[in-house]
Amino acid sequence: MSDEVFCELAQLALQEYDLVEYELNYIGQSGTIIYHVTETGNQKQYSLRIHQSLSKGDEKEWSSKETIQSELTWLNALSKEADLQVPAPIRNKKNSFITELNHENSIVYCTLLHWIQGEQKPFIATMEDAAKVGSMIGKLHKQSSKWEAPEGFSRPFFDERKLEGSLRKIKESINNGTLKKSGESLLLAGEKAEKVIMKLEKKQTSWGIIHADLIPSNYIFYEDKVSPIDFGACGFGFYLFDLGWTFSYIHPAFREGFLNSYSSFFELPSNYESLLETFFVLGQLDTLGFWLGLPDSSEWLEGHIDKLLAREFQSYINDKPFLFSGTPYWE
Repeated sequence: MSDEVFCELAQLALQEYDLVEYELNYIGQSGTIIYHVTETGNQKQYSLRIHQSLSKGDEKEWSSKETIQSELTWLNALSKEADLQVPAPIRNKKNSFITELNHENSIVYCTLLHWIQGEQKPFIATMEDAAKVGSMIGKLHKQSSKWEAPEGFSRPFFDERKLEGSLRKIKESINNGTLKKSGESLLLAGEKAEKVIMKLEKKQTSWGIIHADLIPSNYIFYEDKVSPIDFGACGFGFYLFDLGWTFSYIHPAFREGFLNSYSSFFELPSNYESLLETFFVLGQLDTLGFWLGLPDSSEWLEGHIDKLLAREFQSYINDKPFLFSGTPYWE
């Protein structure tokens, strides 16, 4: 679809809500096409999402009506039950969280969320910010561990099945020449991580609904608090998966402070250090599976992988701790 078509769809979708006059601004596209909506009268702000993915992989897994509805169900519960500000969903004139549009003999799903005011930061640069993020994720997991998903709730799973899918994409990319042969070390790390998670028990204190994409672009800083946004990747997983992926963007020097704040809201297992290294690897492999489907990935992905293999992944394969020491892959 062209930009003009998306803009037309956005305007059609907004007709289904109680908005009179508004300004519409394009934000970007990845898992969905996102527009910033501002009511001109009262200056209330919203995020309009058109559920069309930029990646070529796993579209059906993320874009079904049931999957989108389930994301919004959890967001709605979080907005009421957690001590967090989240982008709560807004019902349309038909009292539904999802607006359906007909376009060229197919249905396009659109959703409207409250806009979260504040600042996005490109990376976590201070211990103070790391501690705030830790508190936010601890509160998120606390709510999730107590929340019971309703009947019909459908979200993807971040477990050995998801890992197997990522490893399959990596193998295909090595075989077709998209990735260099050095990428086989990714498979070694993945196979080791798979053995670890296969032994983990899925219980209330370790497993539930997770955000699954808690990176700096997906949280908003405002005054002394941090708010999570973009729940489009949420699903069933181990809570440590959220931490492992977040640590891909938090310097080793700040991770202990992060965990101290996190554990004041949600308890860590006794062997959390080795497990978090496993989930760091899992988070990277899961995202590589997504990135390999992006049209421009060949321009930058090899450099990212080379640094991972030379640092964290090499340490993991050789049973050397890296969570609180060493040079992170982005430096």
